[in-house]
Amino acid sequence: MKRRILFLTVIFIFVLGLLWTPAWSESPTPTRVEALAGNIGLAMVHMMDQSSTLKYPTRFEVLKSPDLAVGKLIAGETDIAGLPISTAAVMYNKGVGIQVAAIIGWGLMYVVSNDKTVQRWKDLKGKEIYVSAKGAISDILLRYLISKNGLDPEKDVRIQYISSAVEIAQLTAAGKITLAALPEPWVTEVLQKNNHLQVVLDFQKEWQRVEKQETTYPQTCIVVRKQYAKEHPEAFQSFLKELAASIAWTNRNPRQTGILAEKYVQIAALSAEKGLQRTHLEYDEAYRYRSVIDSFLERLVGFAPESVGGKVPDEGFFYQP
Repeated sequence: MKRRILFLTVIFIFVLGLLWTPAWSESPTPTRVEALAGNIGLAMVHMMDQSSTLKYPTRFEVLKSPDLAVGKLIAGETDIAGLPISTAAVMYNKGVGIQVAAIIGWGLMYVVSNDKTVQRWKDLKGKEIYVSAKGAISDILLRYLISKNGLDPEKDVRIQYISSAVEIAQLTAAGKITLAALPEPWVTEVLQKNNHLQVVLDFQKEWQRVEKQETTYPQTCIVVRKQYAKEHPEAFQSFLKELAASIAWTNRNPRQTGILAEKYVQIAALSAEKGLQRTHLEYDEAYRYRSVIDSFLERLVGFAPESVGGKVPDEGFFYQP
């Protein structure tokens, strides 16, 4: 009798094991996520640190440039990536199967200098200013705001290009560059290293002034491969929910965020901590902000159409659950 009971118990456990499905069964292989070293990765550092506790298995990779993430998305080698919104628009307009799911950064560009004669954008006339990556969003925004202040960015200002914001920050902190357009957290980093430098111009405030808008511009976003979102809707929704919570945690815990930033995304802890307020991290569902995003991309199309792929993307650009 005891043997029969034992046999039936074993059978019951075996059948139960066949019927039980783990929480991550919809996505048994890890969700592949590309973060960028710097401010985009900053939005994900808490998730990276808590990756073993996420509902679905997730693998994070930190890359040095958006081009690397773009290549992986095109090749189907990743599922989700943090990118500049302009880069996402170019990809979509070129037929790459991606959608923008969320805005995670609302402007984080500033001009730093030790030149006390620069107080307004018009004061850039005749000056030399450095910015990274010609044609990138930082360059387009710099030239756009210069032009909105009655100057010709090609004739009135000497814009110089260096490939990375990191290198510009190093040269600026060393006193070898007088005027630099930089994103956070590099702004805070140079201010800490050189007390003769200060923030002289704020891209975000100037955008609001010249565009007569209450909100600033959407700069960074989360994109997803459409195929992945279609095949794994629950896993992707879970990722977005956890990302929103991660960003909220980041904003509430600047000191701990600094520690994680240095560990995961190549930002000095103190720079991340002190620069967090100027980084403007916030989670917003992209489709709910379509009018704001479209308005921003329309300005870029009118000024530098190649920066967004020649046109404002249609409604298919926006992921909607």
